[in-house]
Amino acid sequence: MRRRAAVALGLSVLLLGIFISLVGWDDVLDSIERASLSVYAIAIVGSLITLAFRSEVWRRVLSVVDQPRPYWLVASVFTTATFIKYVTPYGQVASGVGNAAIVSRYTDAAYEESLAAVVSADVMTYVPYYTFGFVGVVYLFSRVSPPIDPRPYLFPAVGMVAIFAFLALFLWTQRSRLKTAIVRALVGFRGVVARISPRRAGLLTRENVERRLQDFTLTLELVSRNRRSMTLALVYAHMAWLGLALALYASAAAVGTPLPVGIVLLSVALSKLGFIVPTPGGLGGVEATLATVVYLLAPSDVGMTVATATAIAILYRFATYWLTVAVGGTTSVALTIVDPRPVD
Repeated sequence: MRRRAAVALGLSVLLLGIFISLVGWDDVLDSIERASLSVYAIAIVGSLITLAFRSEVWRRVLSVVDQPRPYWLVASVFTTATFIKYVTPYGQVASGVGNAAIVSRYTDAAYEESLAAVVSADVMTYVPYYTFGFVGVVYLFSRVSPPIDPRPYLFPAVGMVAIFAFLALFLWTQRSRLKTAIVRALVGFRGVVARISPRRAGLLTRENVERRLQDFTLTLELVSRNRRSMTLALVYAHMAWLGLALALYASAAAVGTPLPVGIVLLSVALSKLGFIVPTPGGLGGVEATLATVVYLLAPSDVGMTVATATAIAILYRFATYWLTVAVGGTTSVALTIVDPRPVD
């Protein structure tokens, strides 16, 4: 697992290096060298704000599905889970199952409850991409005159985001049918698992799968009914997202090309499309997506170049990705050394 993660991370860095080479190393590095460290420090603060408020989202949701936990513990578990999500391939897609195991391990919550909490918290953190992204779209078409007409590029991106939102809503409304389909698939997969691990195949009985899914769906229902806690969690999720916006705003201002707030909001929202690239943390894909979006949407009077936009994307990702990896790696080691719930 560690070897695969290291290889994937190395290939991702190589992909990022190729992208920068196409833009021009000298121009990009020149823009980064000119960055004001005092202004860029605000980007670091924005990233820490994101981690702090997203940890609070997890704490709020966990308090509903299980019981209140100390903030330091939930923050440590959250940053550890984020670290694992950011350094493993397909982490954005497959992280829920692994994160639930981490939550269950260190909080003593049942796995089904932990999974429901992680899924609910993830939904909360994704909502601001749509709300603030919509604000950015309104701003773009009402005030800004970018050097290149963004509509041919913007409409497909917004359409893709809308498709994801519709798919998520559809799956939620059809969750009973989805549950039935999952049960059939897992039970049908039992024969394959039996060839590898007969003991684990014994867990894939229809009764056991249905019971676990029932516990999971009941927990989701419990979360959705607690409107006060979920409203607070949603507010914290938006505050966390504003930390990302602050990081991008400060990164652009640091290199001398400040962006309007509306463009910052839309750029952060559209940068999520870069996570489609199956690299750890979307490495390479997010940078390329964000640089393209910033270059296309920046007002003409800013004097944005491709190299400057790429430098802004790299600075932003250093604050929001590499800093998060460093913090999460540290907390994961700390949880291993000082285990709040030792294994029996």
